[in-house]
Amino acid sequence: MPLIALVLVLSSVVLHASWNAIVKSDDDRLVAGWATTAAGAVLGAALLAASGFPSSHALPFVALSGIVHSGYMIALTRAYDDGDLSLVYPIARGVAPVVATAGAAAVFRETLPPPAYAGIGLIALGVLLLGAPHGGSAAPPQGRALTWSLVTALTIASYTLIDRQGVRLTSPQSYIGVLFLIDALILSAYVGWQRGAAPWRLVPPGRWGMLALSGAFSLGAYLLVLAALAISRVGYIAALRETSVIIAAWVGWRHLGDRQGPRRLISSGIVAAGLVMLVASR
Repeated sequence: MPLIALVLVLSSVVLHASWNAIVKSDDDRLVAGWATTAAGAVLGAALLAASGFPSSHALPFVALSGIVHSGYMIALTRAYDDGDLSLVYPIARGVAPVVATAGAAAVFRETLPPPAYAGIGLIALGVLLLGAPHGGSAAPPQGRALTWSLVTALTIASYTLIDRQGVRLTSPQSYIGVLFLIDALILSAYVGWQRGAAPWRLVPPGRWGMLALSGAFSLGAYLLVLAALAISRVGYIAALRETSVIIAAWVGWRHLGDRQGPRRLISSGIVAAGLVMLVASR
């Protein structure tokens, strides 16, 4: 993996965990997810104006990715309705690289050195332990949170594979500009249907600033990852993104009141060990 790709992905990690914490802390998480996407779409339109429209070859990929991203936000906010940040985020982000790596091997015929697979395995194990229910209980609403977290993971793996191909056919700026616009349009229709009102009327005036920041973080994190996908392998990118679970677990513990303990620290150590193994194998 090129060093610049490593820097891009790790920078996106902080932004990604931050916007998830903002959405989780909102009273209406679906509306917060919409506002995050809408704010990103406004910034994406500016990127589109500066970089131009994506190439015709990339349009099918960006359209499909926009649809999958809408499903991702819906599943994620449903999971946050029932589960803590330190439960939902690690499971969603932890299962995704395993699925994405398997998909890349099947669809793109990608191969990775054995240490890289071992690193991916450690990262997946660590984040799954971070998200494991305390005492093994999976009763509602925690069971619903686990289910929606797994659905979220499948959408993450899906759009990672789609974007891996699409971003190589055009510039990341034009790709993400159209992607966020499609995502915002679909979510606007969905939120209007679910809440019975225009989504922008549902955002409290005092929350617009924070949610706009969430949108900027979301777009920035994704743009950095798309740039990394253009120069590195999907398995590496998908796995390295999962280091954000350490930050998310800490934020959930220190700022959102999630329950934490020694097992969280041990699990974070497993994630770190997987990261070291993955980077060293490059």
